[in-house]
Amino acid sequence: MDAANSQSMSEKCVIDNCRHIQRALCKCCKQDLCYQHLWEHNDSIISQLNLLKNEIHHVNYRFKTLNIPEIIKAFQKQIKQWRINSYIIIDRLYDQKRQEFTEYIEENVGKQCEYMDQLQKQIDEFIEIEDGDQQEIKFIKSNLNDINEKIDRIEKAICPITILPLAIDEHSIQINC
Repeated sequence: MDAANSQSMSEKCVIDNCRHIQRALCKCCKQDLCYQHLWEHNDSIISQLNLLKNEIHHVNYRFKTLNIPEIIKAFQKQIKQWRINSYIIIDRLYDQKRQEFTEYIEENVGKQCEYMDQLQKQIDEFIEIEDGDQQEIKFIKSNLNDINEKIDRIEKAICPITILPLAIDEHSIQINC
């Protein structure tokens, strides 16, 4: 027997407290093992593979039995509720601004009517006492022109209003799967 052959025969299995001589190199873990430990090692790997096979089968079954229509229906229900809530917010803002505008117009028209009543009384007084000068007539004409312009703007709905497009952030709805 040569020295190299004698050395390989005398090397022991790498498993602690094993007195058997190594017989094979495990390709998985690159360890020199005796036959008994190689078989145990192989049985352990096969057992783990069988467990993985069962787990894969279970996960695959779960995927195949997913109720896709129900999942989609639940998502659509949530997004529909978001849409309904958004419309409620829009409707509230619409009603609020409509009310503000109505109050603004009614208040301004009311003030202008009061002012017109005052001008009417002033003209009536001037006519009654036959008093009034060019400066007062010029002042009243100027005020009438201003009031006519305001009435024109009100009739044509030309009011200081700015309506921005509704900005909806794409990230308002996130699908976190």
